[in-house]
Amino acid sequence: MLSALFRSLGLAGDDGAAHDTETVSEIATVLTGVAPERARLLAAFAYLLGRVAFADHDVSAEERAVMETRLATEGDVSPEQAQRLVGLAVQATSSHGAAEDYQVAREFEVLASREEKLQLLRALFAVSAQHGITTVEDTEISRIASVLRLERSDVTALRHEFRASINARLPRD
Repeated sequence: MLSALFRSLGLAGDDGAAHDTETVSEIATVLTGVAPERARLLAAFAYLLGRVAFADHDVSAEERAVMETRLATEGDVSPEQAQRLVGLAVQATSSHGAAEDYQVAREFEVLASREEKLQLLRALFAVSAQHGITTVEDTEISRIASVLRLERSDVTALRHEFRASINARLPRD
């Protein structure tokens, strides 16, 4: 009975198939000239950055700038494409719920290499560090890392790297 409910919500056990989400498809549309699988990976990357940035129900200009820079440099997309990706991702994360958050993370987990997962994790901490990493942001990063099947030691190492920003809410101008 519960397994049927989980399946209907898209939360069934992993059968090895990709978990394509409509949200990722919509965000990926801004990446013209990019292979479809790569576009989906970058769209999921952007969505997950937005998810952590929006964890405290506010996405600052500084957080957006870091998200755009990460996507442009690490995703090898134009600054304009990165800006559009971030805009769509922030809009999507503010209007979707936990089930969609999980599905997008699962899709990224299926599409990404270990190195890309670690790259995302570092970017999540970098975005959150803009105003001090709050408990809610840190918890969200841990949830994403769990869905990505990253080792606890990976999360701990990156958390240590950003330790000065954890639970240190910096004043906004």
